[in-house]
Amino acid sequence: MAIIADSGAIFALYDKKDRHHSAVARALVRERGLVIIPSAILGELDYLLREHLGIQAEIDFIESLISGAFTLENLTSEDITRCHELITTYQNLDLGLADAAVIATAERLNIDRILTVDERDFRTVRSKRGRPFVRLPADAKR
Repeated sequence: MAIIADSGAIFALYDKKDRHHSAVARALVRERGLVIIPSAILGELDYLLREHLGIQAEIDFIESLISGAFTLENLTSEDITRCHELITTYQNLDLGLADAAVIATAERLNIDRILTVDERDFRTVRSKRGRPFVRLPADAKR
């Protein structure tokens, strides 16, 4: 079963000092399916890795993309429309395009599991079908 990853979870994976690092790493070890990264979060992720962890973390991440550890998924025009709907609907969350893209990609691919450390946004937003997303690693304990 595939999972969609957000930038915070991937950053935590690369930052061994991050309080979520171990939980994210354990969740990925248990993962049997694809770990999909929406291409729309690459800029945010690159900035976080490079700014906070340095160029080697950026290089390591790119190498993981090349090796197939993660699968990139491009945003479609329908995803952009859905991002607009999400950002408009959840204005009080200050959702942002990156998180909206994660949700839109998950919905389009019929995936209800999101690898994230962002409890606030992904616990609040409901899918188009009105269901909450499964947030890993947090929901793995439940």
